[in-house]
Amino acid sequence: DRVVNVIAAYKLLNQAGMVLDFGTATTFDVMDDKGNYKGGIIAPGVNLSLKALYEAAAQLSRVPIKNPGKVVGDTTKKAMQSGIYYGYACMIEGLIEKIEREMKVPMKVIATGGLAPLYAKEIKRIDIVSETLTLDGLLEIYKRNT
Repeated sequence: DRVVNVIAAYKLLNQAGMVLDFGTATTFDVMDDKGNYKGGIIAPGVNLSLKALYEAAAQLSRVPIKNPGKVVGDTTKKAMQSGIYYGYACMIEGLIEKIEREMKVPMKVIATGGLAPLYAKEIKRIDIVSETLTLDGLLEIYKRNT
């Protein structure tokens, strides 16, 4: 799905960019200005990290993933939500910046996956949210091969 996403992203952007996929893993897939897949990053997914947190800590329970409204939580629930929401947003922003420095070119960012709309509200570097990116990539591959 990672290469398929890059094919769809390049069709949309026609320039260097990256796909940020909020799935079981949070992945970054990078393409150059010709649409060539250059590589990426695989980090634990948001839901997976939250699950590990509440399953490993006896006193913590599952909380919904949402913007808690402020960074410093004044309850355990809000502190966990802050860690998951703002922690991932900051990680993603930092990695986008590092990828651009390494690639030496500004990049557009397309986000996909279930949590993409939520995080796009916080991460201003997300240019496009696509709920159908993988399907669009599969369609493009089909068209190229028929």
